[in-house]
Amino acid sequence: MIRTLFVDAGGVLFNNINEETEFLARVADRHAVDRADLAWRAMAAARVYESGRKHVHQVFHRLVGGHSWSGRGILDTWWLDHTYMDCVRAYHDNARVLRELREELPDLTLALTNNEAEHWDRLKDEVYGHLSMFDVLCSSWRVHRVKPARAFFEEALSRCRTTADETLLVDDRLPVLRAGAALGLRTLHISTPDVLADRLRSLVHGHAEPTGVL
Repeated sequence: MIRTLFVDAGGVLFNNINEETEFLARVADRHAVDRADLAWRAMAAARVYESGRKHVHQVFHRLVGGHSWSGRGILDTWWLDHTYMDCVRAYHDNARVLRELREELPDLTLALTNNEAEHWDRLKDEVYGHLSMFDVLCSSWRVHRVKPARAFFEEALSRCRTTADETLLVDDRLPVLRAGAALGLRTLHISTPDVLADRLRSLVHGHAEPTGVL
């Protein structure tokens, strides 16, 4: 029986900003840096702000040419945040499905298990209110670990006071799903946003088999 849902945000509740939008290209063009180089360095540095080690503004200050973590200098943080939010697209149907499932099964624990900067998670929450949908926040900035690390899932299970075999991991990334499956979590691969609405309810109610990951 599934008692807990581990739900990703990017790819499930929202689009993936760095991978699916022009956000990084727009940052590169504004600061006259190479698009491909900035994209590579931004992906490599993501865990620094996702884990909460540094504020995302500090990381991008370095990425576009700063020489310290001070956060001062050429980076216009208002522009950066505005550009980020301009690229966000919310999957409203998926949020609706989760809210309806919560009403049907009040004992089901919903945990947010996303990799994101705290600052941008909260900016999105101001507009879309997604954080209030969850009983437990296990965002990377909250647990100070980043998926697909084993320690991330162990900490999330501990915070939710649940076991792997009672937990369904809902995510769009196969490496994350494989890491969760290796710990015994059941998995649902969100290959496209509509998969959640099509399959989640039947999985939680035990009418379908979880997604296998290779």
